[in-house]
Amino acid sequence: MRVAILATDPNFRQAYTHNWFSGLQRELPGQIVIEIDYTGSAGHHLYENTNVNRYRGDLLAGSGYHGFNQYFSAVNFISSGSNSIYHAGNLHLKRAYRNGITIQGVYTFSRAIDDADTLTNAQNYLDVSNRRLDRSLAGFDVSHRLSLNAIWEMPFLRHHKGITAVVAGGWQLSGFAIFQTGYPFTVSNGANPAGDYNLDGTAGDRPNAPVTPLPVSGYSRDQFLNGIFPASAFPIPAPGTDGTLGRNTFRGPGFAEVDLSISKRFAITERVHFSIRLDAYNAFNHVNLNAPTSDLSSATFGRSTSALLPRQYQGGVRIDF
Repeated sequence: MRVAILATDPNFRQAYTHNWFSGLQRELPGQIVIEIDYTGSAGHHLYENTNVNRYRGDLLAGSGYHGFNQYFSAVNFISSGSNSIYHAGNLHLKRAYRNGITIQGVYTFSRAIDDADTLTNAQNYLDVSNRRLDRSLAGFDVSHRLSLNAIWEMPFLRHHKGITAVVAGGWQLSGFAIFQTGYPFTVSNGANPAGDYNLDGTAGDRPNAPVTPLPVSGYSRDQFLNGIFPASAFPIPAPGTDGTLGRNTFRGPGFAEVDLSISKRFAITERVHFSIRLDAYNAFNHVNLNAPTSDLSSATFGRSTSALLPRQYQGGVRIDF
């Protein structure tokens, strides 16, 4: 019986990032403030934990899994050879109105690229000897994002006196909305041994790219629910070879949510204040589907079978003294 071991690269280095920013802001007529900026970030010597005791075509020789070193089942090697890059362009618009309303919006176009989304195991790499096959969009990449927020200092009964003014006046209504494209996801086969296309002893490999190209994004909600593509669209690679389909090739459902909040601060004494706040998350109860099943061996492949949280309410009180 072979055992697995854990080793660390003797040339292991400390991870670090470089960040840079450039922006231009200007006030336009009508009390509108516009800002255009560019943000970049690069990660170097990022950590990875990879089973390096495997090679493409190992099982072609028969008699089971060998690995480079037949005395061990896995050699999980911790190293610092990964890197990432992020670029983003942002457009900010802000306007304050005289009646107590402030509105601000930010549109972001970005790209995030890396070669692994997690640090847990060797399945992150299709071929441990050719990690460039996994360099692509990061799993958290969002191409387009629009976020909006607004605050309204409600003027009703603000300058009146009496119990009605105290209770009904001075409320603040605020809202936050976000609309963004979906996250990338990878089509692979998690069945063992059927999903080990390159026969290196590790399942979860990617198939070949479809002969007839498929749309990588832009699917409707009905398509996600009914299936955006069949498993038969992805050819099986020749035994012992890597599939030609890239990592994080397709995009899942987009995300849209509007949160609303209403709050008021009451003055009990000069030093004691009482605040009340009511929040509605996903106020319009929009259904945000999760990414479709991307495992070719699953009966639900290509379909979204779950969604994020529906509308939720929250209330709170706070005393400051």
